[in-house]
Amino acid sequence: MRNAVGLDISKLTFDASAMVGNAEYSAKFDNDSKGLNQFSDRLKSLGCQNLHICMEATGNYYEEVADYFAQYYSVYVVNPLKISKYAESRFKRTKTDKQDAKLIAQYCRSAQESELVKRQKPTDEQYRLSRMIAAYAQIKSECAAMKNRHHAAKDEEAAKAYAEIIKAMNEQLEVLKEKIKEQTEKPNCKEGVKRLETIPAIGRMTAAVLFHHLTSSKFETSNKFAAFAGLSPQQKESGTSVRGKGKLTKFGNRKLRAVLFMPAMVAYRIRAFPDFIKRLEEKKKPKKSSSQH
Repeated sequence: MRNAVGLDISKLTFDASAMVGNAEYSAKFDNDSKGLNQFSDRLKSLGCQNLHICMEATGNYYEEVADYFAQYYSVYVVNPLKISKYAESRFKRTKTDKQDAKLIAQYCRSAQESELVKRQKPTDEQYRLSRMIAAYAQIKSECAAMKNRHHAAKDEEAAKAYAEIIKAMNEQLEVLKEKIKEQTEKPNCKEGVKRLETIPAIGRMTAAVLFHHLTSSKFETSNKFAAFAGLSPQQKESGTSVRGKGKLTKFGNRKLRAVLFMPAMVAYRIRAFPDFIKRLEEKKKPKKSSSQH
């Protein structure tokens, strides 16, 4: 079994559970530079170079930690649903940060090599791009929520206040969009983004998001990336009586799927891949299912 460290990360702190040989260690640290240094010292004190660090992809809190330790150890970022299913398989019902960290370590220790995707340390240019993409996605999400509040507002002054906030958010989104485009022209970004833009229906923003995910983790095959994004339709068949429709698995990066949805629909509409689409249509695949392929 591999020597594993599970991290449960929140905004201000993170819990760590280490399983090295037959020994187990656990501790809590602040999620800041001081806490990262303390955790790094603790890892060094274990006297084990071959450590595998695993964490869930929760919000944006994990990225700083993942990128920092990817310089020194094998780091894996796992979809929270996988950990949840793993907990169910072990009949785990207690849920605390400490227990979650231990569960993640156990998953990392027992998972097949093919289930784990190694985190890559980004260059400075790639890291800046990833931070701007994260900020853009967060503001866009908050702007959508603010629009819902504006729509539901009964008071005129409240509606006016919401409208002003929405306007400011949209302005910042445009600023960030330009900054992201500028960043994609920098070394270590430009060539990869340009190649992705050669794919039909993929524009600069979508290419930037794809580039970020493709460079932040090491995908050995295209199937691994498809699984990471949750773009592998599941078939539900059992015996002769159960024939469920194929649908996307929930295991995967929901935000990445959302970014790819519209380009996929556009590519289908303009028949960017005619032979491929024809084969799917001959199999009587629904339009939405075809776009998922």
